[in-house]
Amino acid sequence: MTFDQMIKRLDALNAKQGLNPEVTPHGRNLRFQLERHDEKKRSMYERIFKGYMEMRNVKYNVSLRDYIKKIVACANSYLDLFWPKSPFPHQADFASSVMPEMLGIVFSSVIAERNIPLDVSAEADLIIECAFSASGGGVLMSKNKRVDLAVVRRCELDFNGSKIDLPVPLISIECKTNLDKNMLSGIEQSVADLKKTFPTCSYFVVSELSDFDVSKSNYASSGIDEIFILRRQKRGVVRSNPSERNAMDPELVFELAKRLQDNIDLMQRPRELLSARMLNGKLIGRNS
Repeated sequence: MTFDQMIKRLDALNAKQGLNPEVTPHGRNLRFQLERHDEKKRSMYERIFKGYMEMRNVKYNVSLRDYIKKIVACANSYLDLFWPKSPFPHQADFASSVMPEMLGIVFSSVIAERNIPLDVSAEADLIIECAFSASGGGVLMSKNKRVDLAVVRRCELDFNGSKIDLPVPLISIECKTNLDKNMLSGIEQSVADLKKTFPTCSYFVVSELSDFDVSKSNYASSGIDEIFILRRQKRGVVRSNPSERNAMDPELVFELAKRLQDNIDLMQRPRELLSARMLNGKLIGRNS
């Protein structure tokens, strides 16, 4: 298969599946590599292309759990092509973009089944702080935070005669290959800022491997709702024995999908009047 044929099939797949290009960061990476037309490595790219297409062509025509088992199995096999040594430089973010794309595709399938107006975006910019000023006749100043993956409801804020795009996140996810304590410290500050603006947003950290001492890190006291280590291993174990690397656990991905479903249910539930909440004694009623 020629490089142009592979590129054409990639473009046709996105159109057929109706996926927003923002959901497929790895597909964009692969397309960029194919556009280089490196004939010396064509057989390698054909193997990579075949593995990627197998992951993308898993159909959601079974139960959610079985669908996730299939797509995670394909993602595991695909990632094995780049293990223990990747043919791409670390700066290319090639293998590291597989997991956020896999999660984005799963989330898109859950949303499509519900037929609701939600968007899935990789590398999404979310407003984490908002300030209003009377200067200049009235301006809105915002501080953004880029997250690796987010499920958002597109809303508009009408302010001083202007409409401002305001994506309201249901779920925000930081995706890592090896999660270390320095990454975790930065994430903890970001989640604290984001939850001031969107307190009901679920904020997850998803990593293939852990690279910090869990006994010395008080990560549970932060605003992070959960940290998922998909391979259920520390990086040191895998570094010493590459053949001992676990596969990513589909049950953890299934739990993430269930969290999304729960958030969708909460979003669609009618908000009770304060007078009604007074009768049950819970005035905020955030999760009831």
